[in-house]
Amino acid sequence: MQALHPELSAPSDPRVDYREVRDFIARHGGSTLSHLILLQDKEIYWTQDKQALISYKRMGSHYFVLGDPIGAQDRIGEALKEFKAYCAGRGGRAVFYQVSPQYKHIYEDEGYRFFKLGEEAVLDLASFDLAGKKGSKLRTRKNKFERSGYRFEVQLPPFTGAFLSELEKVSDSWLGKRQEKNYSVGFFTRDYVASHPVAALYAPDGRMVAFATIGGGGEAAQRTIVIDLMRHTADSPHGTMDMLFLSVFFWAKEQGYAKCSMGMAPLAGVGQTPCATSGEKMAKHMYEYGNAFYKFKGLREFKGKFHPDWVPKYLAYQGGILPVLMLQLICLINFGRKLHPSMVFGLFGLLYGNKTKPGELQG
Repeated sequence: MQALHPELSAPSDPRVDYREVRDFIARHGGSTLSHLILLQDKEIYWTQDKQALISYKRMGSHYFVLGDPIGAQDRIGEALKEFKAYCAGRGGRAVFYQVSPQYKHIYEDEGYRFFKLGEEAVLDLASFDLAGKKGSKLRTRKNKFERSGYRFEVQLPPFTGAFLSELEKVSDSWLGKRQEKNYSVGFFTRDYVASHPVAALYAPDGRMVAFATIGGGGEAAQRTIVIDLMRHTADSPHGTMDMLFLSVFFWAKEQGYAKCSMGMAPLAGVGQTPCATSGEKMAKHMYEYGNAFYKFKGLREFKGKFHPDWVPKYLAYQGGILPVLMLQLICLINFGRKLHPSMVFGLFGLLYGNKTKPGELQG
């Protein structure tokens, strides 16, 4: 099994020892969001005993934490208490984005409320195959790409300048005139991409047509990987992302990994229980009727075709008006750009940690 230890670039914040952070995550495992710390766009809070860390960004009086605290499980509760006091001492409140179910009871003990954000698609690699009727469509697609001469490779850092330039060309084609997002999604910088293994798909003529960076794989969590930043060229053929994902799954399975996260499907499974909050019921209506602004169902269906397990994710907050928190989050993710009506309507889809533009996942 290849251990996917990320390489490190020069830190953007000289106060943070990112090598120490990386080694800590490797020991304790982190989560399917921990690799995003290497974007170096967040602040790091260490508990006093240095047994847990929290990555966050501040907006107004709110400290937005990405994921759960990282550290030994028996230190998570203490980390929540410490950070809560830290924020209060500065006139603020902590908000935790994409809380996992395993720690939900600890947040409840600290007085947090919850809003279900959606569900994370996590594939069980051991049982994944394309046999039988269930896998027939994907099997046909994979065979077609292979017969046409498409080639898949996984490259480990360090990378050559030429390889990074090739990745950047694909990324620029994918972006078009759009701008990158940040905070809860990977964005393209040479330093960030150079810190991760890269899975790439090549056309028969040798051109790279798609790639994805791979997160996770530290010593304590080496049995789980994450498909992180994903890009394809504007002229790539239909089904390109299907082929890239399938290739990553089979590669990871051969390497001995147990699970692969495909990230969040926003609003999936939200507002469907009798105890759903009014906000969650509103989110359900956005999921059902908001496709003109954001392809909620399309993203859920794309990930669902691989038959993953679905893990609920939550926003944990102490107080404040939920729509205000959501708008602050979307501002964080969009680098503080001015919001326009379609962005506000597509609020939930844009803030849920998706690496894709609406409707751009093919297949």
